[in-house]
Amino acid sequence: MNIIPLAFESMGVRSMATFVETDQKILIDPGTSIAPKRFGFPPWKDEFEALHKTRARVQEYAAKADLLTISHYHHDHFTPFSLGRYLDSSPRYAEKMYQGKKLFLKHPTSHINKSQQKRARDFLKNLKHLRTSDIHYADGNSFQVGDTLLKFSKAIPHGVEGSRLGFVITTTIEWDKQKLIHASDVQGPLSKVAKKIILNEKPDILILSGPPIYLEGFVLEKKDVEFAQKNLIEICQEIPRVVVDHHLLRDLRCFDFIKKITEESKGEVLVASELLGKEPCLLEARRKEFYF
Repeated sequence: MNIIPLAFESMGVRSMATFVETDQKILIDPGTSIAPKRFGFPPWKDEFEALHKTRARVQEYAAKADLLTISHYHHDHFTPFSLGRYLDSSPRYAEKMYQGKKLFLKHPTSHINKSQQKRARDFLKNLKHLRTSDIHYADGNSFQVGDTLLKFSKAIPHGVEGSRLGFVITTTIEWDKQKLIHASDVQGPLSKVAKKIILNEKPDILILSGPPIYLEGFVLEKKDVEFAQKNLIEICQEIPRVVVDHHLLRDLRCFDFIKKITEESKGEVLVASELLGKEPCLLEARRKEFYF
């Protein structure tokens, strides 16, 4: 199984886009974005450069992919046909990505909040115009494609239980006695349900979003961060290789957090860029530095 991170916070943007090659070519969560405001400042030029670079990389691998999966309808996890302020506004970008692909999508009306439901509705309408018919609602379902088994969790919280941000689904890929879980936006995990799903699957490698420690004192309490840390330590004790990235890396304290997880669990804990043999390149977390 060949696993290639395409865009993550450790690569300078908001994303968890990942390409996985088995006997199938699979693109997970084909979206990439940057925060319009952080520390009261708009994106720095380096962030725009990272956005354009990773967006081109996602497009390149989308052209190679047989299958695309979308865990939920936030713009850092899928590419809409009408793109945001800091993205190419041409719908042709999305058309090239999705046309002729087998799509496995978070259900557009079940366990979904209103904003994502609207995005999903608009997205499906545009897919219909492309005459894309090979669409599967993935929540809680499994699909055998060639020698590859794709398994999707039921809808689980986007972070804490009862989160207003809605729900996500995890993606499990099994092939040639290897197993990967890609767990977008479980944020730690911050829910017992997400932790249970991950541990029950017993993957060889896990890619997940760490807790958004940059929101501590605002959206999260200290006890939430401690709970996520406890869950992640337990996970890293059971799973041979854990890649933690995304929300966690929006704060420069992330490396202290990862160090503690590694020391407590004695496990192998990486950020996504390190899977490519590259040092992490945090940009959003450093945005304030660029202005002074």
